[in-house]
Amino acid sequence: MNGKTMKQKFIILFAALSILGSTLVSCDPDKVDNLYTFTDKLLGNYLGDNKEYSEFVRLLDTTQVMGLLNSYGSYTVFAPDNKAMNEFYAIKGKKSLSDFTLDSLRLIAYDHIINGSVITYNFFNDGRLGEMTMSDRYISISFEEGKLGYVNKTSEILIKDIMVHNGVIHKISEVINPTNSGIVEAISKDTAFTIFYEALLATSLADQLLKDKDDSYNPDNFKDLITTPKEQNQWFYHEIPTARKYGFTVLMESDETMRANNIHNLDDLKAYAASVYNEIYPEDAGITDIRDRRNSLNRFIAYHIIEKQLSYTRFIDAYDTDHMLKNQDMYEYIETLCPNTLMEVKKDRLANKTNLINYIPETGRVINISTVNFDRDATNGVYHEIDGMLVYDKAVDNMLSGKRLRFDSSSFFAELTNNNMRGRGTFKSASQPNLHFQVPRGYIERIKASEQTVVGYLCGYDKFQNYQGDEIFLNASSGKLYDFEIKTPPIPAGTYEIRFGYLTNGKRGVAQLYFDGTPCGVPLNLNKSATDNGYQVPGSIPEDPDGFENDKIMRNQGYMKGPACYKVPVPGWTSGANARYSTSVLRRILGTFTFAEAGHHTFTVKGLSGGEFMFDYMEFVPTSAIETEDIY
Repeated sequence: MNGKTMKQKFIILFAALSILGSTLVSCDPDKVDNLYTFTDKLLGNYLGDNKEYSEFVRLLDTTQVMGLLNSYGSYTVFAPDNKAMNEFYAIKGKKSLSDFTLDSLRLIAYDHIINGSVITYNFFNDGRLGEMTMSDRYISISFEEGKLGYVNKTSEILIKDIMVHNGVIHKISEVINPTNSGIVEAISKDTAFTIFYEALLATSLADQLLKDKDDSYNPDNFKDLITTPKEQNQWFYHEIPTARKYGFTVLMESDETMRANNIHNLDDLKAYAASVYNEIYPEDAGITDIRDRRNSLNRFIAYHIIEKQLSYTRFIDAYDTDHMLKNQDMYEYIETLCPNTLMEVKKDRLANKTNLINYIPETGRVINISTVNFDRDATNGVYHEIDGMLVYDKAVDNMLSGKRLRFDSSSFFAELTNNNMRGRGTFKSASQPNLHFQVPRGYIERIKASEQTVVGYLCGYDKFQNYQGDEIFLNASSGKLYDFEIKTPPIPAGTYEIRFGYLTNGKRGVAQLYFDGTPCGVPLNLNKSATDNGYQVPGSIPEDPDGFENDKIMRNQGYMKGPACYKVPVPGWTSGANARYSTSVLRRILGTFTFAEAGHHTFTVKGLSGGEFMFDYMEFVPTSAIETEDIY
């Protein structure tokens, strides 16, 4: 993707700070390599003028990538020196650059370049970087005491933050050589997970993890969707997805963790799985074929698999944008390959902990992702070690079915995550336009839209008063009406009040909403502000200082204020200390629905007038929890 990120503004900061360079060096001459440098040269020129990179320069020249790096874009380059390049030749059994094919050389060059973002060292965290290389691969960063860090576990960062006119260079000790293995093959090579891997094969679930990308998708067929290109210099610009890739995440207990739970082989794991899943699914207890999706071992392994490529930060941290209030815990609900199940991921503010999986408050039971063995890379996914036995048992089912489940709209659709659209951070209105993806019809499996309906995904923007910053945005071609259906994630059995969260403005139209085919009251006018639906700002009425009486009045009309857990970072289009104090944020109560069993549902929208349709989030609240529900 070519969209700029929030990181770009820091190139200016580093340029300004460069005047302090001599002072900093004199303070600690032994750490001179740890300091940034700044030059007004273009990236390609800088590399060409430094003989230590002459082999890398030959690679860039041979592949005709050098011209790109001498253009006025924004680039991050991980540059191996000559020693690293020559060692790479030897590892590959080659004598020189000329022994490689041109296609392989181009891939090597692309592996080292991020196009569209300037990512300085202060944005390096343990795990994958948020932006992909030109070869559509993620770069992983790790740290070791006394070192600047490592790229993809083995290539040491020798010098960081060499700032140039059009980007930044990080000098590294080894050529980046990402694995060419798919997720199943990558797991097979890791001897820490032999029991889990044996079960993955035995259940045939490994066969579900072989897809890489949809070869039938050609972005050139959808260029007409781009009606606002970047060159127009508007507050936003259009792109279309460059590929339609699949992705997988596998969470695994190591053999050591298995042994700690008295599991030493496949038969032991079968027995353990049966003890859990035969209790929650007693009707399937007699199914012994482990390839059957209802079998207990099959369910156990499937619950560890997610059909999204989730690096450590993309479980929840990537959605903790500037919009989210930092004193309120965050929750993300993720569908697994085990039929009709979710897992909860919590970010605990007070404890300063993230990626807490299926935390059970009554007992304190929780699953954590290893802080050492995580973000293990594959061509079509990533895997992580976990520290305990991950199961969907009665405790998890009771926890999930007894609380408010709030889903950001973009979390419904795996394609947004697998193709690096969701989780890109917040675009800054003062320095960059927002990236708006125009999504081709049929690209997202869970959206069925009419031919005249245009589906959009708007990345997080600091002037949006949106939950997690982003939104699903739909409209219709000129003179037409939108008409679409969305499949929800699976919801546990129970009786729920269902709510639709959105942002109003005068450009939006009127639509009839349906849930599971049932009309949800009168048509919704998305042009009307909260004040048109009975809203009063909390604290504005002396007799109702907290706004709770007003909440009851709004509920009687089928609406609710926005939740108090997010805000608009840059007020202007909207305002308010948080969404509860905004006249532009509303929740429409769709109705009360009873689900006899866990499963997916449909949300249908039929436009009744022209205009836009904005989908921010959806809530499923057990009726038993409404009386004690908080304002967040």
